[in-house]
Amino acid sequence: MTHRPNPDTQYYVRLLVDRVPSMLAYWDSDLLCRFANKAYERWFGVDPERLIGTSIRDLLGPELFAKNEPHIRAALAGERQVFERIVPGPGGVQRNSLAEYIPHVVDGTVRGFLVQVTELTELRQTQEALRREQEYRAELQAQAAEVSALLRERTEMLYVLAHEVRQPLNNASAALQSAHAALRGPGDALVSDEVVHAQAVLGEVLGNIDNTIAVASLLARPNPIHQEDTDIDTWLRIVIADLPECQQGRIQRVRETSIRTVLMDMSLLRLALRNLLSNALRCSPPGSPVVVRIADSDNPPALLIDVEDTGPGIPADLLPRLFTRGVRGAGQDAGHGVGLYIVRQVMQLHGGSVDVVRNGPGGVTLRLTLCQTDGGP
Repeated sequence: MTHRPNPDTQYYVRLLVDRVPSMLAYWDSDLLCRFANKAYERWFGVDPERLIGTSIRDLLGPELFAKNEPHIRAALAGERQVFERIVPGPGGVQRNSLAEYIPHVVDGTVRGFLVQVTELTELRQTQEALRREQEYRAELQAQAAEVSALLRERTEMLYVLAHEVRQPLNNASAALQSAHAALRGPGDALVSDEVVHAQAVLGEVLGNIDNTIAVASLLARPNPIHQEDTDIDTWLRIVIADLPECQQGRIQRVRETSIRTVLMDMSLLRLALRNLLSNALRCSPPGSPVVVRIADSDNPPALLIDVEDTGPGIPADLLPRLFTRGVRGAGQDAGHGVGLYIVRQVMQLHGGSVDVVRNGPGGVTLRLTLCQTDGGP
């Protein structure tokens, strides 16, 4: 039984090749068109039916033909050709294209070649956009690295400067402490008071230097903090010892937890608690106590450090901005507006928080919540 092709086959073949967006054509050995699909009308503005019998030289024009001629001759010599080309079209459009010339060989003789030309314009535009984005990202990374290097350099310079300033101030503080011990006799009370005042001023200067370094360090810190298991009582003793000797006796410690150690970056938490205590001492009446209360919570697991003063309270207009950099209270003893800002930054680095849990005429309680979850910050 002889197989007969479906009479509609030619119709569907033609429908298929005309719907394909790529240009499909056949050019014989004399470079005359024997077939072209509908895409030629879109690319060149030419009716494909009228291309039949037309020379490829006339279709492409002298300039484009000259560029393609080496590939045409190679295809007629039996060599398959694949190359990219910018193809000009109606209205000045320029299409990036991938052309393929496939030789048609019959009994060893090249009768012509098939052409398939696919548009790559959108692909090339996407590639160019990706290239520009990669260049932009590389530029941003370079700028970020430069900024990071400058921040590190600034921090190192601050540390050097701070060391040069702190060392003589520490020496002066030690000398004043020795002088205070030697002048504790009844007749030297006035001089002794002046020495105590000088010690307090030196302590404030050293605290301001530490805060300045801390701000620079926190702003330039690129990596997560390193936390270690720290003995709570030792940490408290070191923080209190950082305060001026004349103020240390005002600090009262209250323990409401049996927890002995906690995960923390001790240098940062030491600075944070010292800032809270200095703030509480400054805001409370002279000689009044400041309480440090240590407790814990189960949900979430956390250590709670409360600092309680007996001052007049925080003004309502200041409360929402209390932990913002540069915000200061009223009065001649107001700080420089970085102490509580540093406290908040340190607690955020620990995955914790600082909050006002009591505020009124009887005093203020600020709470540090130091989370102790397994995941950690």
